[in-house]
Amino acid sequence: MSESAILVKNREVVVPGQPLAKGRFKLGRDVYRDESGIIRAKKLGLADIKEDTVSVVPLSGVYIPKEGDIVIGIISRISGSTIIVDIRSPYQGVIPIPRGRATERVDMRKYDLKLGDVILAKVKAFDGSSSLLLTIDMEGLGKLEGGYILEVEPAKVPRVIGKRQSMLTILKEKTGSDIIVGNNGRIWVRSPSLKELLALEKALRKIEAESHVSGLSDRISSFLTQELSG
Repeated sequence: MSESAILVKNREVVVPGQPLAKGRFKLGRDVYRDESGIIRAKKLGLADIKEDTVSVVPLSGVYIPKEGDIVIGIISRISGSTIIVDIRSPYQGVIPIPRGRATERVDMRKYDLKLGDVILAKVKAFDGSSSLLLTIDMEGLGKLEGGYILEVEPAKVPRVIGKRQSMLTILKEKTGSDIIVGNNGRIWVRSPSLKELLALEKALRKIEAESHVSGLSDRISSFLTQELSG
């Protein structure tokens, strides 16, 4: 067998059959070795290379960021001048804390964050294989106070919003809730009471399950009316 070599970058998106490595690497999850000794991906996913083991992390149901996305994140670590954000993705978001003269151009109160805080951020840059850069230095972005976090599959986000925000308008008006939908499938909700919150949660599950069926907006409107009538 030829010498060992890794043929992809760690955390690179790979497709089924794509060569990942050759040589004396161990087989991890969702990979196989072909007759020539090449380790290949079984599924669409992220290449995961740890020491001498090669795996693929399947992408089904996973949020893959792209520049310009609005995401709802949770502060997971603060280290020196960097804030690390969980955005429900294989990739961690990074927010650099401005220093020096840069502080004159931004609202530094936005960076007064602690572990567990929920924020609304924008994907500023992402090269597809390493940590991505987030920003909260825009109007409307930053810490989200109070409320609850609900989740849907990222692929269902367009149905939760609807054409010209039609579905989102129904959800807001029927439940009397403030709702912000992130491209990463996280939904921040501030409802008048637990009753509206639970009805909204059920409506989201219905949207996920019936997103392929026409007339969904009318059914969700009727569903919420019935749920909240008692």
